[in-house]
Amino acid sequence: MTQNSQETTARPKLDDEAFEAFIRARRPVSPIWSMSGLDGYLTALIIGPRFIDPRQWIPELTGPEALNLPMETTEHRAVQTIVAEYNRISASLSETPKDHRPRFTRIDDQTFDAMDWDLCFLIGTGFAPKLWRPVIRGHAVTGDIIAPIRKLSETKGPATHEDAAAVAEALVNIRSYFMPKRAKQKF
Repeated sequence: MTQNSQETTARPKLDDEAFEAFIRARRPVSPIWSMSGLDGYLTALIIGPRFIDPRQWIPELTGPEALNLPMETTEHRAVQTIVAEYNRISASLSETPKDHRPRFTRIDDQTFDAMDWDLCFLIGTGFAPKLWRPVIRGHAVTGDIIAPIRKLSETKGPATHEDAAAVAEALVNIRSYFMPKRAKQKF
């Protein structure tokens, strides 16, 4: 796809504040509640052991009708926000993995609140829990590649840039571990 065709097919999406307001007001309640949480959730889906059809998980976030609503609706724009974030994370992890960083909630220039990201990442692993087990629990082949992510939930204070870098490295390692399984997946 050329740059021009990407520009002409761009769909309207919500800014961060509008997306968070939409997701928090949704009933039934969405499993995510912030842009940081969306990043964690999508990251688990992107690096996980198998491709999960977006028709399975997007309705959980936006409601079952959102995929079929007109472009002018907030629901459709929320779907486009999710798709744009999915594509951004996927491209970052595949094209510039050393520069990738999880989108933690910024507290100040030096620290972050990683709770939303961490919890929603774990929720995202729920689409293939048996396949995630060697990574979540540790295994002779995987070692403890998820340790930096686990540390987020065990740490009482804010996360630092160093924590974000360690989590990013773990994400790249997990993606590399699962990639052969994803490549063999039949649709």
